[in-house]
Amino acid sequence: MEIEKFRFPGEFEPQTDVFINWLPDYCAGEDGDKGREVLVEVVKNLLGHVNVHVNCGCETSLEACKQMLADAGVDVSDPDTEGQRNTAADNGDEKFSPFIRFTQFDDWSVSIRDNGPDVMIDDEGNTLAVNMRWSNYSNNDKMEPAQQLARRAGANMAIDLDVFDMVNSDMVSEGGNREFNGKGVMIAVEDTEVVKRNPEYTKEEIEDEYKRVWNLDKIIWIPKPMLEDDDIRKGPIDKMEDGTLIWPGSFAAHADEYCRFVDEDTVLLAEVTEEEAAEGPISAENKRRIDAAYEILKNETLPDGRPLKIVRMPFPEHLIFRGSQDNPTVMGWKQFFDENGGVAFDGTPWPEGDYCFVNSCSYCNFLVCNDVVLGQRYWHEGMDPKIKEKDERAKAVLKSVFPGREVVMLDTYYLNLFGGGVHCWTKNVAMPQ
Repeated sequence: MEIEKFRFPGEFEPQTDVFINWLPDYCAGEDGDKGREVLVEVVKNLLGHVNVHVNCGCETSLEACKQMLADAGVDVSDPDTEGQRNTAADNGDEKFSPFIRFTQFDDWSVSIRDNGPDVMIDDEGNTLAVNMRWSNYSNNDKMEPAQQLARRAGANMAIDLDVFDMVNSDMVSEGGNREFNGKGVMIAVEDTEVVKRNPEYTKEEIEDEYKRVWNLDKIIWIPKPMLEDDDIRKGPIDKMEDGTLIWPGSFAAHADEYCRFVDEDTVLLAEVTEEEAAEGPISAENKRRIDAAYEILKNETLPDGRPLKIVRMPFPEHLIFRGSQDNPTVMGWKQFFDENGGVAFDGTPWPEGDYCFVNSCSYCNFLVCNDVVLGQRYWHEGMDPKIKEKDERAKAVLKSVFPGREVVMLDTYYLNLFGGGVHCWTKNVAMPQ
């Protein structure tokens, strides 16, 4: 198989399929139930725009998933996939007919963006899947059976689309940290790919391998992830007025939280203002990291010499989750500290009282899928008006960079509690015409 003739399409290009991982059973309690309600809204807003595949990786979750969707008015009857699945060629400029399929590929992970099917295409209708290693965001060894199981889930999803040719890599990488322009350029957070995921390789070795498997002309490295998305195990990043420590809300450390390609030569980049940076250490550090990325992006060019266009996106207000030790969400995060002797990497012990973390909210973690864009919003009655104002500005930005597409802003707070957003919980595939 000649990798040189394949490319990974930009997400802004026509798509045929979107995979979703149903929230696993271990995401329990009221927070987990509300997170699943967000996924119901994701499914409902995608039907008729793309083929939807819902993977229930935990054996007991399939019937509960179907029931929840059915209660929301979704037809969950299993389709004849050969006869009803839409293709790009069939679709043309018209809407997809509603298609939803349920699978049970064994997968305990949550964000299907990261280990789901990565399918490249060529100009002759051929497909090629890329199969990277998986390490649960550097929490585990990539050779452990559970990590290889998660890796196989993505490969099985590709095979389910009749993608049988595959290129393998021994390096660890997640889809949320790979932004493609569809024309041979990828943006990735360097600290994540080089320092966190593949410390046994040099940056040059990693770049050479990524260029090989993704057939890239250029990789644009931005230095660091957002602070609250960096690594929950590093240590606290601020404190409440009563002295309770505030921790990060994820360990993904991905580009899709603040930097996205919206067409082949335009990047959407989050922005923290000087006024926001003065409000506290989290915003101040995020501004430093985003500004460092901006300095790189504004001086970068595409392989043909054209400069990148940069559009700015507001950064959400920080929403702090506070839970007691018996809260299921808190208990879920605690396990990662238990595996490190009950302390963070900086030696800070797991708190005895309430546990607080910055929810991993983002206006850049949207999903663009054909004629619809699913964005994220956060304001509720009684909340700070600044949150509502930012929600509205974020929607306006999405409408400006995706003219002619319907922009739907979903309340994703409870999905974000589990470390990711709409983009993280979905995986789009552009099968060839």
